[in-house]
Amino acid sequence: MEETVTIMAFPIFPFVPQDISAVPVEVHPLDPADYARRLPPHGHMFFELLVIRDGAGLIMLDGKQYPALPGHAFVIPPGLPHDVRALGTATGWAMLFLPDGPTAPAGKSPGLSLQEDIPAGLAFDLFRSLRMRGPIILDEPALTMVDLLFRKIDTELRGRATGYDFAVRAAAQLILVEIGRGVVAASREPESRDDLRERLLVTRAFADIDANYNTASGLDAAANRLGISAAHLTTRLRRLTGRTYGEWVIERRMIEARHRLVCSNDSLSKIAEDLGYQNPESFIRRFRAHHAATPARWRNEARQQTVLQEAA
Repeated sequence: MEETVTIMAFPIFPFVPQDISAVPVEVHPLDPADYARRLPPHGHMFFELLVIRDGAGLIMLDGKQYPALPGHAFVIPPGLPHDVRALGTATGWAMLFLPDGPTAPAGKSPGLSLQEDIPAGLAFDLFRSLRMRGPIILDEPALTMVDLLFRKIDTELRGRATGYDFAVRAAAQLILVEIGRGVVAASREPESRDDLRERLLVTRAFADIDANYNTASGLDAAANRLGISAAHLTTRLRRLTGRTYGEWVIERRMIEARHRLVCSNDSLSKIAEDLGYQNPESFIRRFRAHHAATPARWRNEARQQTVLQEAA
């Protein structure tokens, strides 16, 4: 924090993550004992997303006070003065991320890069929230899903097993999609027919993926549920998000698989079945193609790495 500069009479903090990683994203639980709750009004050079899960308090954004209640989310853009000293008993999650990020290695999907790879509709919704200033309201299903994804990002960043950066990017993008849906629900701003159509496609497709990633249904079934052709679904989603529907299903399954491999003792057969694979061999082949290691080897290495970090 020694690099802090002062502009307009309040400090501006740079992005200095607690642990340097390959992805410009940091998450941490909102805790009443957090040092940030003792800071005077300040800003920073990065985006911050606050999601309240339990408790209650107040937050000051740009000189105006807002309630911080369960289901409330706040997007704090770079430079915006804010004060969290009155958050009280509010708990949940904070995500810090830069407005851009490193490009992916050759041959890899770029995942989350906040200037170029956020879906077009989501970018519109997210940056619309910056003008709203007040809380974005998440319903209970959305809050539960966001909370689960935060926990998985936290696990990934702590363990840093092979491929964690891509898993973090994918999970963070899914969180931002849910936040974008909350922005739309709270906003009365008019939008063009094209904006509406593309936003609805992204949000409906991601909602469908989250509801059905662990089933055996394929692209045709998904397109039927969404009421569009399979060709339109896969080409439009690729243009808007950088991945097809099927690629996002795989990504969502891999997020869940990695979490289960580290945080449970479930067998590979059980994990494969719960993720919607017809047999363990299919799951093992897909996981190995995604991570250049079998699930068993990845689990062993991830757990060994966790033990070493805890002992350090």
